[in-house]
Amino acid sequence: MTRQEAGRWMAGAWMAAAWLATVGVPAYAAQTGPAVAVVRHFQNTLIAVMKAGKPLGFKGRYGKLMPAVRKSHDVAYIAQLTLGPYWGRLTAAERHAFVHAFTKLTVVTYAAQFRRYSGQAFHRVASQMVAQRDVLVETELTTHGHKEATIDYLVAPTGGRWEIVNIVANGVSDLALKQAQYTAIIRKKGFPALLATLRAKVAQLSHGALKG
Repeated sequence: MTRQEAGRWMAGAWMAAAWLATVGVPAYAAQTGPAVAVVRHFQNTLIAVMKAGKPLGFKGRYGKLMPAVRKSHDVAYIAQLTLGPYWGRLTAAERHAFVHAFTKLTVVTYAAQFRRYSGQAFHRVASQMVAQRDVLVETELTTHGHKEATIDYLVAPTGGRWEIVNIVANGVSDLALKQAQYTAIIRKKGFPALLATLRAKVAQLSHGALKG
């Protein structure tokens, strides 16, 4: 793990609370525009999917969201961080299987949650550079102008492009939450049990969304 990766690990998983404290750090001189554009485009896709939610159906929403997630999220990197030290103990085949299941679960969750439109909108509150040249994009989700949730995105420059590496909803780090859950399962029951858990969750969400 590189120095930059280690910094993001501390910020996004092991030290989620410490990462949130960096919100008050003054912005660096570098532009935050490209990172903001990634978040805005993804959120616009979510709104579009919700507006067409019923005619699209679950499979249609999933089909629209899979490329949007792949384009905006560094899913493979997030999947690696959720396993922490256990990632290095997996075989190449196990890593591939986990990233595949993790990606499907991410997209299925979006497709199940953002299924219908009732006046929702995303609004950017602020954006600023934080540690490791990452950008924190703070947004709000409203319904008919009433605030429903705060959703903040940590966006990182990777391979010449900007990608989302963590999402904090109402103060709860998604990365830290998954890291705690997944490492607990793999520590107690092993990697096969974790993989089975992710696949079962995908099936459960897909089935529920198909009925809705």
